[in-house]
Amino acid sequence: MPKQVEKTTEAVAVVETDATAKKPAAKKPARKPSAKKTTKKPLVKEGASAKDTIEAKVNMFFESNKDNKDLKKIISVAKLMEAGAHVGLAANLWNPKMAPFIYRSKGSRNLIIDMLKIIVFSNRAYNFLHDIAKQDGKVLFVGTHNDSVKKYIQEEATRCGAFYINQRWLGGTLTNFKTVNNSINKLNRLTSLLESENVGRYTKKQQLDMQRQVAKLEKFIGGIKNMKGLPQVVVVTDPIAEHNAVKEARDLHIPVVAIANTNANPDLIDFIIPANTHSIKTQWLMLGILADAIASAKGQPTKIIGKADGEIILPEVIRVARKVVNVRGKQPDTFVKENKEEAK
Repeated sequence: MPKQVEKTTEAVAVVETDATAKKPAAKKPARKPSAKKTTKKPLVKEGASAKDTIEAKVNMFFESNKDNKDLKKIISVAKLMEAGAHVGLAANLWNPKMAPFIYRSKGSRNLIIDMLKIIVFSNRAYNFLHDIAKQDGKVLFVGTHNDSVKKYIQEEATRCGAFYINQRWLGGTLTNFKTVNNSINKLNRLTSLLESENVGRYTKKQQLDMQRQVAKLEKFIGGIKNMKGLPQVVVVTDPIAEHNAVKEARDLHIPVVAIANTNANPDLIDFIIPANTHSIKTQWLMLGILADAIASAKGQPTKIIGKADGEIILPEVIRVARKVVNVRGKQPDTFVKENKEEAK
């Protein structure tokens, strides 16, 4: 078939050349631009930044779904970009199951998470936690992989009246809660004993021993010492780092809300929030949104929801430099490597 098409086109070309040889060719008028390109209105003004373009598309999506009362724009694109929530991991570290949440690759190095998916799925998790808190459900926040995240977990859980674990996850915290509950009872008993007048009956050595036990128990289970029974929801800051908590929650059929990067497995998460888990600002922002869901259900003031971008001040990140010396060469090659992020 292709050969026949070529022959027919050659024949048409020959006929046209013969016809034009007898009669001078008339000049063809210049083609007018197609009406489609001229009539189509741009989403934003010409020369607008990528942030404005994405913001316009997100606004158009929420405008077209304004009849859905459960779907609200709880955070702006500008604030997400400022926090770096859209920056994923390197392309070679991704999980193919996260493809629906990925917009494109960033110069073939880092993957870019879809901003619209971040907002929509954050709203979905927000509504779920709000409903759970309205029914007086217990929510457990888990984040143990970073010093700043540990701090934010404690602050946000305390602010909204939830439970938290910000130190090493003890195996069986959920699946073997009866044993953990014995440690909780021991912690509460020793704490009340040290605060009472009966502590004077014990020697100083015994009192010091009790204080050490209280400090150790408070470090690991202090955030759940008032939790009576299993929680209704488990919120994790990174399902890869907190895989033990996710596994125990799934074994007990407890819903999991997780902030997941491009290397996570969304099949293990009930309410996923695709975002950059390696960004301290993103963790602070997402934890604040989830804590606001519980706070608003209890009638408490919120920190992020309902606030303007100017009122939401992200934490300042301090990059700690460390000198690394190459001892293999004759002259040590000293260079500075940014290896740690801390927040004020």
